[in-house]
Amino acid sequence: MGKYFNVDVIPDCIAGDVSDNNGTDDVGAGDIIFNWTAVDVPKGGSAIVSISAVANAEDGAYGSGSLTDYELMFAKSVNGVAPPSLGDINGVQTTGGSMRNHIIGSARLESTAANATLSKTTFHVVYTNSAHGTTNSASVGSNMPIVMDLEPDSGTNVGFDKLYVAGFQVGARNYGTGVLADGAVDASSAQSTTITVKTVDATKIFSVGDQVYVMDLDTPIPGTLTAVTATTLTFSEANTTVDITDGDELLNANPIRIKLGFEK
Repeated sequence: MGKYFNVDVIPDCIAGDVSDNNGTDDVGAGDIIFNWTAVDVPKGGSAIVSISAVANAEDGAYGSGSLTDYELMFAKSVNGVAPPSLGDINGVQTTGGSMRNHIIGSARLESTAANATLSKTTFHVVYTNSAHGTTNSASVGSNMPIVMDLEPDSGTNVGFDKLYVAGFQVGARNYGTGVLADGAVDASSAQSTTITVKTVDATKIFSVGDQVYVMDLDTPIPGTLTAVTATTLTFSEANTTVDITDGDELLNANPIRIKLGFEK
């Protein structure tokens, strides 16, 4: 019997440009929701046999507006060169044939057609795709397992190879949070690791490790989240650079988290 392991993929869906994913405008159907995100996989041949994903609902409230399918592509480096950028987040794909030698597989996560996608969650959309075909749609799960041999010794650490994952949206939706700053922050004087928030329970949107942006600034708040309560965000670094206006919406750069299950 094979050995099994999981790899977490936590893509950056803002990547330094809030105009591409500002929490108000939809990421359009067919647009890039995240560009190539690299993860290390234990070296040697293996197969993806399951994919689970959790996506934040719009403004922390599950509903039809939060539902979209995702198409994922998997790629490898070639002769030490990473796959070329697909284009801008929240934009159309611009890469041509130069990408095809890098592609090793693909998968689709269904928001409504798959039996395994949860429909009773309160504030997240939970997707599951597996080689066992837990679905009422013949097309879902039928392209798994995805067998792959990545470029040897391409990983960040010895004993690992590097896998690249990118994602597209099938339908339009936005990633607004509804979480607003409760009071202005003058970063130069406050230099605090905490921000007080209001309107939407922050625990419905943010998790430890997330990176946070202000709605109209391309520079993220320093550090990542180390603790989240309904009304407080705590960061790993003091904020000395990003001023915040009372009522500014705070955006999550990591609204989607993916777990890949492998058999080796």
